[in-house]
Amino acid sequence: MSIGEVADASCPQSGVLLRVTACGICGTDVRTFYNGDRRISAPWVLGHEISGELIEIGAAAAEEVAQSGLSIGDRVHCISTLWCGRCRLCRSGNEHLCVNGELMGFDHQGAYAQLVAIPQIALKNLFRIPDGLSDVHATFADPLSDAICGHKDIAVSLDDTVAVIGAGPVGTAHAAIARLEGAGQVLMLETAAGRLDLAREILGDERMSYVDTSSADGGKAVRDATGGIGADVVIVACSSDIAQEQAMEMAAPRGRVLFFGGLPKGTTHIRFPSNILHYQEVQVHGSYASRHRDQVQALDMLADDIGSIRRVVSDVVDLDAAPGAFARIRAGEVLKVVVRP
Repeated sequence: MSIGEVADASCPQSGVLLRVTACGICGTDVRTFYNGDRRISAPWVLGHEISGELIEIGAAAAEEVAQSGLSIGDRVHCISTLWCGRCRLCRSGNEHLCVNGELMGFDHQGAYAQLVAIPQIALKNLFRIPDGLSDVHATFADPLSDAICGHKDIAVSLDDTVAVIGAGPVGTAHAAIARLEGAGQVLMLETAAGRLDLAREILGDERMSYVDTSSADGGKAVRDATGGIGADVVIVACSSDIAQEQAMEMAAPRGRVLFFGGLPKGTTHIRFPSNILHYQEVQVHGSYASRHRDQVQALDMLADDIGSIRRVVSDVVDLDAAPGAFARIRAGEVLKVVVRP
């Protein structure tokens, strides 16, 4: 990865142009850098957790932008998962699974740059940043909305025990959401002790337990905390096939397991303990991206700093320091890094 000069992004006739004010480094970008992605090839500009100033509106986009209430000079956040609004999944309220879906930073060049072009399909993904919320913290609305969407099927309820595998920014968000939903205890499991400490600084100790699985058996820790029954909900918030396999063993009878982190290429198949589904009636769910309603909720949560969620952003760096941040994220030295061009 290197810093260099590229041609300035230009405003699409049917889209808008943003001056980038902040762009969060997503775990997907880190995984893409180290493992590759079939959608892109170098040289490429990544970056899809975008905040910016609206500086130009294409002629064919003027009416749609006006209807949205946005205007030149507004601070906006662009949610990265793009949807058509016409297919069956979009019409059924599952626009995050749009069959014609695209992704900022992959299907369209990203925002680790001073300017980024927003295509027509992304105009409905532009949200005005609420007053009092910084552009830096607004970038976290993208992954936070994904975590919120992930909870739609796992039904965390009062006094449930929730185990979260992975103490990165998204795992920390899952833990915060589970506690807000009424979980009686949340166990956070992580192999990097430093990252566990960072999560603890944000979440504190109320209804929280932290397990360093580099030196402890995570499954045993969950069983010990639940009288041998297992967790009502297990959330895998990391890109690990082993963690997905272990999650099944941690769940209580009729428990719910959420596979949230995508796996790197070459490790996308796991050994699936199917008898646990049959004999224990454990449910396994997947979740990807977010819906419009989740995105609104995420911005509201950040605007009010519910659960001190803004503290997930641990480091802000300039563009020159962005390449070095990838290695620090991979090593678990930082929680959430935001690039400010």
